[in-house]
Amino acid sequence: MLVVLALLGTSTLLGGLASTTTLAVDSNSSTAVPTDGSDHGVNESRFQLLWSEDIEQENLSSDDFDANASSSEEFTQRLSRSTDYLFDNPIEDVEQWNSGDFGEYDAGDTAMSVHPELADLDDERYIKDAHASIFAVQPSTVLQSGTESTTYIAPKGEVLATADYRVAVPDDRESGPVREKWSLEEAELDGVELRVDGQQLDSNTSHQSTLEYSGLSGDPTLTVAVDIAAQLRHERRTCDEYNQSTDSCDGSWETELTHPSDQLTVTDSRNTTVNRLDTATGTQTTFETDDEQTGAVVHPGAVWSTIEIDDVTRVRGNWRFYAAGDTGWHTMVSRTETGTTRANSTVRPAQLYAVPMQAEPDVSSNVPDAVEPPLEIEDAWGSEHAGPPLAEAIDVTPVDQYVNSSSVALQSESITADSFDTVTVHGIVRGQSQTVSLADDGIVRETNLNLTVLKADSSGAVVEATVTENATGEPVTTGRVEVGNQSAPVNASGMAQLHLEERPSLVVDGTYVAEDWWRAETMYATAEDRSKIPPKYPKFAQLVQLALVTLLWFLPVALAVYGFDYLTGGTFLGLTDTHDR
Repeated sequence: MLVVLALLGTSTLLGGLASTTTLAVDSNSSTAVPTDGSDHGVNESRFQLLWSEDIEQENLSSDDFDANASSSEEFTQRLSRSTDYLFDNPIEDVEQWNSGDFGEYDAGDTAMSVHPELADLDDERYIKDAHASIFAVQPSTVLQSGTESTTYIAPKGEVLATADYRVAVPDDRESGPVREKWSLEEAELDGVELRVDGQQLDSNTSHQSTLEYSGLSGDPTLTVAVDIAAQLRHERRTCDEYNQSTDSCDGSWETELTHPSDQLTVTDSRNTTVNRLDTATGTQTTFETDDEQTGAVVHPGAVWSTIEIDDVTRVRGNWRFYAAGDTGWHTMVSRTETGTTRANSTVRPAQLYAVPMQAEPDVSSNVPDAVEPPLEIEDAWGSEHAGPPLAEAIDVTPVDQYVNSSSVALQSESITADSFDTVTVHGIVRGQSQTVSLADDGIVRETNLNLTVLKADSSGAVVEATVTENATGEPVTTGRVEVGNQSAPVNASGMAQLHLEERPSLVVDGTYVAEDWWRAETMYATAEDRSKIPPKYPKFAQLVQLALVTLLWFLPVALAVYGFDYLTGGTFLGLTDTHDR
């Protein structure tokens, strides 16, 4: 799957144009895209996507991409002139192109050395302009992060390398008392070796060598070492009676025949990191609170591109991929004793690059947008890094900061536990994947939360929380309880006490917040509870005190009223009967 980043873009030319004695190149063209077009089994549509460093110089309308494009190949070609492309996964087309194009390298003869413009050249007495140049390491992906670039390779792969040289045969001396005649007897590549830490992994004797390796790990430096040998024939004749006026020998010639030789070793190296996924691990978790809920934690063990859950669901990492040519091979140089010629190279390796395009992983699924995704990412953790600055010619905008996730916690309520037994982790190098069996990590246990309001008055409230396992009643000793804006950890007895600054009106709501199940040694589920505020009844002492105060206040009044009624003979209130007197 490819992603179109933008329909408008401008960039500058990377690499040199043909110079010196040969080509005059159109200033509006770019040497980024090979002029010989698609080949080697790479169709035109894919071929256009391999050269992200080309010049985006066209401002095309939507009609140019729709009605005016007569074929998918033309559509892709027009897009490639306006933008660069990102792929979700490492593509195979880069390797397919390199393997085919590599065969088009033509070395020179013994009088000419042919090399890419940026090759490191070395000389000896007779061997000149010698080079070993790594054309490609594949499969490989160059990861760009911050100010660094790291070449990731598979544990098994191949190195494509070129080598060439020329032999400088001294000029003959055909006059004078000492005369010399030089000729080249033989010159050859004694060996082309692939070495890692001094150990030979493969060898060849060709100007075009495909060198294989396997079983690599860690951070090996791949070195191609080329041994070159040459042997000359040197005939030296010395006259004992030389006649200078006639440039002839009046005496006799003494002849000395030697075979001088020359040896030279040239190298080229790539620092790499092996993208091994065989250390990937994972665990699976079920939930007491929901039989249909399943969780998993995956540790890829290396830089990864996707975690495949099933045929339709996968987790995408930070990385997207683009392809670009190696600018060091834009120009091919031919050197002889008398001069140097440069020309646009017909041998053009491509390289796959990975750039961080999102800060964290996300879920990709084939389900319709209106349907809830079948998988959620609970958490992803790892090391934080800065995004890379890219060359101006690359129309790709990475994120400024991202987390290189070394672990991912997932949960689903629609993917069954049986379907979650295994996941497949894919690396950032093409062909690198590892199926991981998820070990049973246990169950997230259901919990109960019980809230009790111990005190509630105008100054606030005191709430006691007790957390227990639902199945056993045993206290839960991890996590915390939250009530309002207050939070407190549970103790060894599964209890916590919280002091609220304001008295709640009628009820208190609380939540037990368990430790993240993907980090906890014993996994618990969240629980909630609600407790009523008890009525504010007066205490017994307060009631007695109220009764006494009331009695003391109202007894004198009652006695005064009764006395007045008595004095009036009961005519005031009728409380006394005068007939009884």
